[in-house]
Amino acid sequence: MVKEHYSAFRDNHVHPTSTSQQVESRKTEDHSSLEGGLHPKHRTDFDDIPLVHLHDQLAKLIKTKDGYFRICELVTYLLEDRGEKPSLVHYDALIRANAVAEYGGADVVKHLLQEMKELGIGADNGLYHGVLQVLAIHPDYLLREQILQEMKMKWFGLSPEGWHNYVVGLLRDRQYEVAIDKLEQMHTDNIMVQPWLYDIFMFQLCDAGELDEVFKLLKHRFENDRKEIQPSVWYYVLDAFTKAFHYEGTKYIWKRRIQTNFLVPSDGICTVALNMAARYADPGFATSIVRILSSRLSVLAPYHYEALLAAYAGSGDMKTAFRILAIMSKAKLEPDTNTTRPLFIQLSQSNINPLVAWEDLKSLSKDGHVIPVTAANVVLEACCETNQFEHAITFYKELHEIIETGPNTDTFNTLLQGAVYAGRKDLCMFFASEMAALDIKADRLTYDRLILACLPDPDYEDAFRYLEEMTLVGKDKGDGGWWMRAGTARAMVERCSAAGDERAWGILKMMMKRGMRAPETWVKDNWGKEISGRGIGMKLKERAPGLV
Repeated sequence: MVKEHYSAFRDNHVHPTSTSQQVESRKTEDHSSLEGGLHPKHRTDFDDIPLVHLHDQLAKLIKTKDGYFRICELVTYLLEDRGEKPSLVHYDALIRANAVAEYGGADVVKHLLQEMKELGIGADNGLYHGVLQVLAIHPDYLLREQILQEMKMKWFGLSPEGWHNYVVGLLRDRQYEVAIDKLEQMHTDNIMVQPWLYDIFMFQLCDAGELDEVFKLLKHRFENDRKEIQPSVWYYVLDAFTKAFHYEGTKYIWKRRIQTNFLVPSDGICTVALNMAARYADPGFATSIVRILSSRLSVLAPYHYEALLAAYAGSGDMKTAFRILAIMSKAKLEPDTNTTRPLFIQLSQSNINPLVAWEDLKSLSKDGHVIPVTAANVVLEACCETNQFEHAITFYKELHEIIETGPNTDTFNTLLQGAVYAGRKDLCMFFASEMAALDIKADRLTYDRLILACLPDPDYEDAFRYLEEMTLVGKDKGDGGWWMRAGTARAMVERCSAAGDERAWGILKMMMKRGMRAPETWVKDNWGKEISGRGIGMKLKERAPGLV
């Protein structure tokens, strides 16, 4: 009976399933030597070695990482040549031999355990721990639960090593919540957790996107044994935090590792972290990052300044944000309308009064800073957006005092927008004359808003004059030359239709030619019906904010 069972065991476990040359060569290499000074080349060379020494050798082999074939050979010799009966010590060794990534597996362990039951060989605590060691490398949820249940029934407890193997197996099975619970239980039971287990936890949880849990573990490790955290772990976690825009985690590492010069982040990590500081309106964090980038780069790129500006603007420090615009201009990186969007959002959607922002500009100018006109433009734009157009007019009159270059096309486009909203054609004409006097070229948007300003008048011929001039000036521009925006074209069609003006059909035809949605049905239903009520500019603002 023993030989029958062992024969099946030998056929299934002594010889690996792989037939590659690598495995065969490894078998030859591994069979050529044993640990502890014994170097038999053939199984017959074991004959002169006492059994007690062979069992000592087997105990040593199960602790090595490359003992798979040597354990198989030695067990084979003990059973076949020395006539030992299969026992716990043999199965314990063979089970632990499977704790390597290249060979063995959970199915092999299951077969060995089944053979033990058939032979009436009982398992002890050590063998169960050996199974858990294998399952940490070759995970099998059902087998693990079976082993733990049997251990519980026999009142066997987990050793610290067993706990580590148990938790690693859970992580390999992606049972992250259970693994975290067991780790907390290890903390509660005062079981010393090895640094490598923490490392595996953090790598696995980062890959799974469980960054809040990674952050908790990182804080626990730093507060309890920070020296055990390797630089590679810090860097890996920092990279994961920045990629996911995990603000708290990134800032935590930045303060403790980077600002203290223990870790050197890449330019890519710095750039992502800078964007994160902008999103979370953290100027201190952003300044720290820019300081690092400035020490590496001869010149900062516009997007570096823009993120820094967004951080200060978001925090409400408008004066420093305006100073950054001045620094950009001094560095020959002229800011534009896109650069000032964070400022516009704060000035138009927060409690910051544009009047205070204008005073900040005047103060900076007084201190000797050269203020770019975009800084003034964004304040004017915020005034128009928040229905404080009268302040915008006042600021325009003072603009020459603080902006050396004076206004530009964007300045007047913003003022024209406010005037259209307010239904002030007179101011629109004034701004048009100012542009001519200052020799500032009008663009497509300038003409578009002048057309809108003229449409509410009973005599709206000026709108067609501006349209004619617009198409003439912009005939060589791309996309078929300059023409009205869709909203403006619709407003002109509606105005002409209400007055019974046949030119409405020509505008409709051009709209369709340019791929715009033409309101033909509206024209037919409202032909000859004069528009009453508020001005076209205000109606357009309500219909599509930002269109005017």
